[in-house]
Amino acid sequence: MKISHLDHLVLTVADIPTTTKFYEKVLGMKAVSFGAGRIALEFGHQKINLHQLGNEFEPKAKNVRTGSADLCFITDIDLSDAMEHVENQGVVIMEGPVKRTGAQGAITSFYFRDHDGNLIEVSTYSNTYKRLKRDCQRVAVLVQN
Repeated sequence: MKISHLDHLVLTVADIPTTTKFYEKVLGMKAVSFGAGRIALEFGHQKINLHQLGNEFEPKAKNVRTGSADLCFITDIDLSDAMEHVENQGVVIMEGPVKRTGAQGAITSFYFRDHDGNLIEVSTYSNTYKRLKRDCQRVAVLVQN
């Protein structure tokens, strides 16, 4: 057998409405209903199914808990614009821009957390690391002055 791609994953959350608002506002995903009252976040050709902690859909993961995910999303927009958008939503960027390795090669990333504590990485495959680093250094100098 050979797997061709990821269709969906499940994220267990403390509060589904709070999660949908965050992912729609910060990451531009679309909340959709499916099945018997279930909610998913759609983006690209994938989705994240949401499970409410304590009321998970069966079957479920063995060790269900919030805040245990580490997710990397790829964006096609300029990473400095993405960072600015995230900050404008009141989200604190923990780290970035930094060089990392994605599934298909070198990426430039930044990191923040959602309200459940999941680590969110937003990345681009475009070669913008040096320019982003320079822009961040300029902003730091302006803030200090």
